[in-house]
Amino acid sequence: MKLLLVLAWGTAPAGSAAGAAMDCKAEEAVLMKDESELPRLEVASPADRPITCITLETIIAFAGRLKTHVAHCPASGYAPTAADWEKTRVDHAARFIQNRCKRTF
Repeated sequence: MKLLLVLAWGTAPAGSAAGAAMDCKAEEAVLMKDESELPRLEVASPADRPITCITLETIIAFAGRLKTHVAHCPASGYAPTAADWEKTRVDHAARFIQNRCKRTF
């Protein structure tokens, strides 16, 4: 029974293009809200490593979510900025390691 639920949950019924478009718009709206609430790295003091690490991790996670969203919704308003966000994700991941940060989520 559990296997059937997992399989059913992971697939969209035929003819659900409108539903997928609605999901893409909803995801985009959530990303827009979350982007507006992202912490700004330039305000975090480099001397305050925990704050810097949390800020880096939050931005890395957001960029990963955006990448997944654009892969799922190529017509998203975020598609033109996806490459910039991927570069940010990679750069911040390097800084995360450089600062010897520990993952919190």
